[in-house]
Amino acid sequence: MDVNPHLLKKTTLSPVSSDHAFNVCRGDRITNVYDLANCIEHLKPEEFKHHVTEEGKRNDFATWIFDVLKNPALARDLNYPLNLQDQKHFVKTIRDHVKWLEGV
Repeated sequence: MDVNPHLLKKTTLSPVSSDHAFNVCRGDRITNVYDLANCIEHLKPEEFKHHVTEEGKRNDFATWIFDVLKNPALARDLNYPLNLQDQKHFVKTIRDHVKWLEGV
């Protein structure tokens, strides 16, 4: 996958308009990747599993990152089996990616 890190930085680290916000099952409305990571970190396991299945058939967070934040690299990484099965690792993957982008 050929990605432009400067473009990813712009689309991923910028907030989105409220009409593109991610609506979490417990009621949170997320408009940026920072709040997304914080929200996922504090979800109950059953709330996380509402959005992400271990088999990878559903990953609402990765879909939003791909479609709205226009970041196919992070979306792909969030679909790796370890991320689908481990909520803490899922959050770490997001934060590591953000840290990399902040350094670009």
